[in-house]
Amino acid sequence: MNKNIITLIISFLIILLAGVMDKSTSYENSYFGDTVVFYPQHEDDETLWASSAILEAIKERGADNVYIVLVSYGTGIKVLKNEKYNKLSNMEKYEYREREFLDAVKQLGIKQENIILLPRLNDSDSTSFELMERTALNFERRFKNVTHVAHTYKYDWHLQHLKNGAVIQSLYNSGKIKHALYFIKPQYEKYIPAQEKIIYKSKTPTEKNKIKNACMAYKLIDANMQREGIGYKSDHKSFEKLMNKNRSILHTPNI
Repeated sequence: MNKNIITLIISFLIILLAGVMDKSTSYENSYFGDTVVFYPQHEDDETLWASSAILEAIKERGADNVYIVLVSYGTGIKVLKNEKYNKLSNMEKYEYREREFLDAVKQLGIKQENIILLPRLNDSDSTSFELMERTALNFERRFKNVTHVAHTYKYDWHLQHLKNGAVIQSLYNSGKIKHALYFIKPQYEKYIPAQEKIIYKSKTPTEKNKIKNACMAYKLIDANMQREGIGYKSDHKSFEKLMNKNRSILHTPNI
């Protein structure tokens, strides 16, 4: 056989093998794009309903490429209606919640520069879903391949959670964003068809410890640090269940 032909065949095989190796180490089977953005509506939503998914996104895409956008002030919860907090302004109440949130997402591995706090950018005391929409569109402009991960727009009793998901789903339906996923509470898992469900379960001691530390960030009470354990007080059962099962459920209706 002609040496030139042999050389061409060998070169072709090398290129083909390299392509196979690239596939084996790529994330083509991942549900996450190159950039992943989580949109918790309230402080603690990211930990309770998406912590294992956040850990997986960081593992697959790297901490530089995983962002979190806090949408609401989270000051309407029952705990903050206690007379103890009556003299606080809405922003002061928010700051108590923000301290817990920043601690928790740090424990999960979100970089400080990748945290966006919409209450700090908001001009009013009420949630701005328009600001959430603008933020999502800005991510879509900045990066080529973005996965937006929001609350479910179908299965939740909380109207703000549903609206949160509806904002992202509307952008997807109109073609303004290309990929979206939705996290749900475990009690609604039964409504999700198997082919539309992704379950992330944190199994290693390191992963479990990160989730536990994020939960403890919402439990800490320390007057000197202005920490009141507000998140844990508001829903301690969900935190305890999370630390026992260490899992997150995502809905993939758009796949």
